[in-house]
Amino acid sequence: MKNKLLYKISSVENLNEAWRKLNKTNKSSHGIDNVSIQDFEDNREDKIASISKELRDNSFKFSKTRAVLIPKGNGKFRPLQVPVIRDRLVLKAIAIELEEQFSETIEKSNGFSFAYQKRLGIKDAVHKIKEHYDNKNNVVLEADLINFFGEVNKEDLLNKQIFPNLPDDSLNELINSALSQEIGGLDKIKQDQKKYFEGLNSGIPQGNPLSPLFSNIYLSPFDIFLKDKGYNLVRYADDFIILSDSEEECKKAYEDCVDILQELKLKIHPLEEGDKTKIVDLQKSPVNFLSITFDGRSFYPSRDNVNRFKSKVRDICNGKIDYNVLTLLKKISNVFDGWVSAFYYTEVEKYSEEIDYYINRQLFLGLRKLDWKFTPKSKGILPSKYRNKNESSDCLSEIQRKNSGIPNISDLLDAKRKKTAANSPQVK
Repeated sequence: MKNKLLYKISSVENLNEAWRKLNKTNKSSHGIDNVSIQDFEDNREDKIASISKELRDNSFKFSKTRAVLIPKGNGKFRPLQVPVIRDRLVLKAIAIELEEQFSETIEKSNGFSFAYQKRLGIKDAVHKIKEHYDNKNNVVLEADLINFFGEVNKEDLLNKQIFPNLPDDSLNELINSALSQEIGGLDKIKQDQKKYFEGLNSGIPQGNPLSPLFSNIYLSPFDIFLKDKGYNLVRYADDFIILSDSEEECKKAYEDCVDILQELKLKIHPLEEGDKTKIVDLQKSPVNFLSITFDGRSFYPSRDNVNRFKSKVRDICNGKIDYNVLTLLKKISNVFDGWVSAFYYTEVEKYSEEIDYYINRQLFLGLRKLDWKFTPKSKGILPSKYRNKNESSDCLSEIQRKNSGIPNISDLLDAKRKKTAANSPQVK
């Protein structure tokens, strides 16, 4: 069949499978048309049948994406292009098929690349770092790619890596269109922040379900080159580190990285600047990677990450959004649970007291704004080391914290770790 790929991804069965695998955590998530995941779910059967027909008669067209800015830790923003739900479904169906078509390419990066891969994640990257360190590789080249998603050469990606390796060309037009969707909603972006979306269509869009897979395919030659050179590479998307036993080896690794990335028309920050790209001796100072700090002894959330988490809690409790008591507690509980879930396998205990007291203080302030009445017994005492200058010591008592339904961090960690242990394969 000439159009085998298109026919395959457009079947109702495959579209339903793509819907099952699509990230639907946030039911209110939507594109520029304001149709949410829940809206689509409510009439999914008819919508999928319609999309299948449009794909097969070549009348399906991608809509504009919704411009979204995500704050980064350095005060800058990451530009996302959020597709409408029906587009996400089609993109996911294409991504599932391409994952199968390029499985051999992706497998060549096994042990080196940990982002956007089945059954792999940050935890696995952390374990690999520890493995290399235990083998006496205590010197680290820490680097990231400059504007990776924006700088990917889309023409090379498609015409040299993707299209020549597909069994037919029936998806080519769809893939081309998917990487060139017009950005909508820029009128809702502040004037001085619109710069983040300039020239984005020359690369691959962040927020597109195809982009994670394409990033790994594009960087496959980078992984293979460094693997053949014998370097201990740990890459997560456009962030990577190389562990070695000497500074000289790391400097050589940096030079080799510059060479292969130049072939891929990409760049990393110069080592001479000593900021984004640097060499760190773990016996002298820690390294930060993927918002996790490693000091040669243990892994724990980075200080910047902890501060960002605390900022989220503060923003929820300070009244910028109108919550009632129940929604306030639910929101804090979800954010807290999500943060602990992301780092439970590290030594989060390092921050237990600080975070518990911080939540107690912010909840006290948030509930007080909602006219919650506190008795002397319902108030706790915030230790001076966690108190701002001229700030009162009032916070939730331990009893009130328990009554809030938000567990202490130690209890939440125990629950996460027990659940993980229970779900892990038992070694006989």
